[in-house]
Amino acid sequence: MRHYKINKIEHTVFDDTDELPDSIDYLYNWRKGKLGDWVLADDGCIIQLLREGTMRRAFGKIREQRYIGTCTGTFMVSDKTKMDTSKRAHIYSLGGHIERDKQIEDRENLSSREQIFVQYLASGMDARKAYLKAFPTNDPHYAGLRAGQLVKTTRVKTAMKEELKPYMEALGIDEHYILRNIKDVVDASVKDDTKLKALFKLADIMDMEDKNKTQVTQLTGAVFQGFSDEKLAEVERPKEIEIG
Repeated sequence: MRHYKINKIEHTVFDDTDELPDSIDYLYNWRKGKLGDWVLADDGCIIQLLREGTMRRAFGKIREQRYIGTCTGTFMVSDKTKMDTSKRAHIYSLGGHIERDKQIEDRENLSSREQIFVQYLASGMDARKAYLKAFPTNDPHYAGLRAGQLVKTTRVKTAMKEELKPYMEALGIDEHYILRNIKDVVDASVKDDTKLKALFKLADIMDMEDKNKTQVTQLTGAVFQGFSDEKLAEVERPKEIEIG
């Protein structure tokens, strides 16, 4: 759960229904919520409606449009609008700039919905589809954006490794197996670019690279004196595999 102070009053956002006190009931459809109601946002969190009102539009058949506000932002009430609980820099502005959601990125423990999301991923399901099945949204675009954010977090990566570990062990795949096979590629390859790519991967695994400095060519140059500058310029780092 998270806490935000608005006008010196602390308000809570529950990241998962497991955190919700028994005394709080919430609406599944936030669009039907009224002032003071607790509602389920489209990102699966529970939040309270603190403001509501109408705005007059200059054009269109419907001139008045209802809006609601929470401790994290303000949203128009419509079927097209998606309400999340990411903290806006300007919570009273409809188009308020969305700060990077540090809570999603930095939280250490998985929520129950994230655990389901990881299980779907481990079964081989596409990340977008896994999000749609694990979280309360039916918007593929929104699900793709959120899934992409989740799969980059440390807690999801760690959980994925744990989910896949039994399958990897059954196949006889462990750290020794991976390192040995990469080494075999290095030793057996007659192509400099293939050998260098394998070395890049070994360097990543062994944390030999300084992530803040671009000194990979110096490192590899010390290992293989026979590489020309032209050959090094032609080599690209292998692309990481992305889910979804």
